[in-house]
Amino acid sequence: MKPIYHELDFGVTCIDTEHMRKDFVAAYLIEDEGRAAFVDTGCYLSVPTLLATLDAKSIKHENVDYVLLTHIHLDHAGGAGEIIKHLPNATVYVHERGAQHLADPSKLRKGVIDVYGELFFKQFLGDLIPIPKDRIVVAQDGDEITLGNRVLKFIDTPGHARHHVCIWDETSRGVFSGDTLGVSYREFDTDQGELIFPPTTPVQFDPDTWKNTIKHLMNLNPKYAYLTHFNRIEFTQNSADMLIQHIDGFVDIAKQLKQSESRHKTIKEHLLDYLLTIASNHGVTLDESQQVRLFKGDLEICAQGLGVWLDRNT
Repeated sequence: MKPIYHELDFGVTCIDTEHMRKDFVAAYLIEDEGRAAFVDTGCYLSVPTLLATLDAKSIKHENVDYVLLTHIHLDHAGGAGEIIKHLPNATVYVHERGAQHLADPSKLRKGVIDVYGELFFKQFLGDLIPIPKDRIVVAQDGDEITLGNRVLKFIDTPGHARHHVCIWDETSRGVFSGDTLGVSYREFDTDQGELIFPPTTPVQFDPDTWKNTIKHLMNLNPKYAYLTHFNRIEFTQNSADMLIQHIDGFVDIAKQLKQSESRHKTIKEHLLDYLLTIASNHGVTLDESQQVRLFKGDLEICAQGLGVWLDRNT
């Protein structure tokens, strides 16, 4: 197969995992002094794309030292158990809250099937393969690893999920941010820059914690965010302010609709109106039907996460 990937500078490659649609879910490959690491893997069905990228770049599988997982949501980590079978020298790093679910993914599997159904699981995610415990390392806040000549530092970043870490790369002054620094699709870029909004995925969305995490990351004075959704963007204080503003906007919608009939459906409709409005204000000129298609993949899980948060906290 011919993988789709974007060569960035600083030895970083953004790989399109080709999950659901093009330019939706990224994994990253970092290279330094002949050694390599993946940051996130996409789902099980994405693994052939990752391996094909190694082959296309003439990187030997035994030269991959790490698989670094920002968190264990399946669009980020569902392929970890499968890809590790092909990387004889690699170790998987994950937040302590996620480690047990990599070794025994039965609860993850059940949770996804309960929400989305077995047909969705098989068609869009494929499978979940357990990882031997001796190949899993818990990434604690502040832990550092060396890849070639560069140091990668783990930062505990709750808010989107309690089991979320980001990886700070001093070499590029970039944060491999998973979902913590938001979602930003390249189709919505305008002269005003990137449009960023929050993925309020169930079940651990915590807006106040998330906003504090963003502020903490900005203390690093990053230049870039390597987003899973999608690709690298320059990340400034304006970017952080936009994300925080839209976390508040999503929460306000949920609070206003807490007692509404057909709450989930109504929240989803209002989220779409909100996203279309901020896109218009951002100068996006795509046809509305195209915008709806691009937002569609996020609306369901964002509405679900807001519903769980409402039931738990208000």
